[in-house]
Amino acid sequence: MLTAAAIAREHGVCVEVLDVRELNLPIFIPDREVEDFPPEQQAGIRYLLDVCRRSNAMVWSTPTYHGTISGVFKNAIDYIELLAHDSRPYLQGSAVGLIAVNDSTPFTAMAHIAHELRAWLAPTQVMLTRAAFADDLTCTDERSNKRLARLVNELLAFVKHRES
Repeated sequence: MLTAAAIAREHGVCVEVLDVRELNLPIFIPDREVEDFPPEQQAGIRYLLDVCRRSNAMVWSTPTYHGTISGVFKNAIDYIELLAHDSRPYLQGSAVGLIAVNDSTPFTAMAHIAHELRAWLAPTQVMLTRAAFADDLTCTDERSNKRLARLVNELLAFVKHRES
C-alpha cells in the first residue's frame, strides 16, 4: 500500500494513506447515523466518510484471513452505507484498485463490494506475499512493484478521463 502511494505521489497526486485499524471504528449498525454512535467514536467514522467523499480513486488493501477480507476492512466498508443519500451516492464516480496480501481469494469479495458501491474497478489486481515487504512495509519485490505501478497508472488514467 505504501509503495502504491509513493508511485501516485511521483505522478503529483495528493495521496492519503488511511489505515482503518487506526480509526478504531465500532461495529457498523445499520439504520444508525453518525450521531447515534458514542461521541468518542464519531470522529473516526466522520473521517472515513470524508475520505470516501473526496477521493477520486482508492487502493483497497487487505490481508487474507480465512480465505477472505479482514473483518476490520469489511466493517470500514460497511460505513460507506452512510453515503447512500449523498449527491454522489456511495463511491459513484470513484476508481478502486485492489491489493490482497498472502492470497488472491479476497479479490472476489472486494470486486463485488466495489461494484455494489458503484465504483469503477481497475483491471489490475495485485497479490503480495509477506516476503515482498521490507521492515518499513514498502514493497521490495521488483515484479510486484511493476504490477503496483500498472495498477496506479490505471487508476490515474480513469480519473484523468473522467475529469476531461
